[in-house]
Amino acid sequence: MTTAVRPHARTQTATQGGQAADVLVVFGITGDLAKVMTFRSLYRLECRGLLNCPIVGVAVDDWTVGDLRERARTAIEETGETVDGELFDRFAARLSYISGDFGDAETFERLAAAIHGKNTPVFYLEIPPFLFGNVVKGLSDAGLTEGARIIVENPFGHYL
Repeated sequence: MTTAVRPHARTQTATQGGQAADVLVVFGITGDLAKVMTFRSLYRLECRGLLNCPIVGVAVDDWTVGDLRERARTAIEETGETVDGELFDRFAARLSYISGDFGDAETFERLAAAIHGKNTPVFYLEIPPFLFGNVVKGLSDAGLTEGARIIVENPFGHYL
């Protein structure tokens, strides 16, 4: 007799030994991918009670955290999602923002201060592939990669 393994069950088994992220850092949070997908996805996690950590956005745009929260709400609404005010406020309270150049060590020093005390950060790079190396080097030079996970958004390569 064979037993079929549901994909969801397989995912749970594969991650049982891992620790949950205690902070999510999104590089490129002011870009188009965040606008059309990331904010909506994170909001939906909040609605389901599955978002349990702060979210730090990092981008070069000279924004305030208020600008980021406004962008998040607008982006979620523009995807056709119905926004519950109380749930959105809870989600928005998780958001913070660091403005800076990905090639500047000061950006990573400010990030290190913002996530001080966090042990299992997840760094999500929704930036162009040519910037991956700069960001990973900046994270490493700032001592932020130990215990961390780095996720790069694809596609790799170029559209013709």
